[in-house]
Amino acid sequence: MNLDVLKTFCDLVDSGNFSKAAEMNLISQSAVSQQLAKLERELGTQLIHRGGGAVAPTEAGKAFYRGGREIVRRYEALVGEVRSAAEAVTGVLRVGTIYSVGMYSLDTYVKRFLHEHPEVALRIEYMRAHRIYTAVVSGELALGMVAYPQRQRGVEVIPFATEQLVVVFGAAHRLSSRRAVRVDELDGENFVAFDPGIPTRRHIDRLLKSEHVKVNVTMEFDNTETLKRAVEIEAGLTVLPMTVIEHEVAAGSLAYAQFREPEKWIRPLGILRQRGTAPTPAERMFLGLLRGPARAPKGRK
Repeated sequence: MNLDVLKTFCDLVDSGNFSKAAEMNLISQSAVSQQLAKLERELGTQLIHRGGGAVAPTEAGKAFYRGGREIVRRYEALVGEVRSAAEAVTGVLRVGTIYSVGMYSLDTYVKRFLHEHPEVALRIEYMRAHRIYTAVVSGELALGMVAYPQRQRGVEVIPFATEQLVVVFGAAHRLSSRRAVRVDELDGENFVAFDPGIPTRRHIDRLLKSEHVKVNVTMEFDNTETLKRAVEIEAGLTVLPMTVIEHEVAAGSLAYAQFREPEKWIRPLGILRQRGTAPTPAERMFLGLLRGPARAPKGRK
C-alpha cells in the first residue's frame, strides 16, 4: 500500500462519490475502484458499502479511514515542514472548501497559484462547512472556504467575495423567460432545496419566511451539482448563486431570473484560518492571491 492509495480512499469517504474522489486525485473513476478492490483484498475485509448510488464506509472502513486520514495529514505536514525550512514558498498547503465555492469561485485562483508556484503541493479538499471549521481549528487545514462565515472560537474570518443569488428554473418552466421576479411569485411553487443544515439553505428559508412565502420542497441535496440536475428535470425551481449555473444557462438547460430586490439575495464567502497562528510562506502567497481582483461573474447581456 502507498500513501497515494491511502489518500484516495480517504477522499472517497470524505466525498461519498467515486467520480469526485477520482477528480480530487487526478485519476480515473475506474482507477479508484481498482485501488479500493486491492485494498479490500489486502485487508481481507469490505471497506465500502456499494449500492443504490450511495457510498458509505463499513465499520471496518470507518476504522481504517480514521487512522489513514491521520497518517496522510501527518505525512503532508512533515513534507511541508521540511520543504519550508528555508522559508521558501514550498511545501503542502491544505485548503478545505464547500463544493460550490471550490468548483466555481475558487477554481481560477487555484489554477493561477499552481502555475505561479508549482513547487507547492496545493491540496483542495471538499467537505461540509461544519467539518471545515473543526479542521481549521485543529490545524488539519491551513485555510477553509465557506459561505455565510461565522466567527467562532479559534477561527479568524477573512472576507473573500459576495455572490448574487438568483431564481433558477428548468428550461420549460412558466417563469423561465422572465428577467426578474418578485419573491411572492414563488409562493406555492415546487422547490428543490439544499439540505436543512447547510448555511445557504438556512439563509434562503429566512428570506422566504420574512416575505411570508411558502414553497413546496420536493427534494433536498447537499451539493449544487445534484440540485441543478433535479431542476433540469423539472422537479422544481430553486435559488442558487449565479456563479454555479453559468455553464447550464449557456447550454440552455437552465434559465434564471434576478429578484426584484437583489440586494437582499446575496451570499457572502469567507476564508477561515486558525486564529493566533503565523501563516506559512505558501499560505501567505495564496491569501494574497485570494485578496486580489476576483473574476467577474457572467450575466445576461
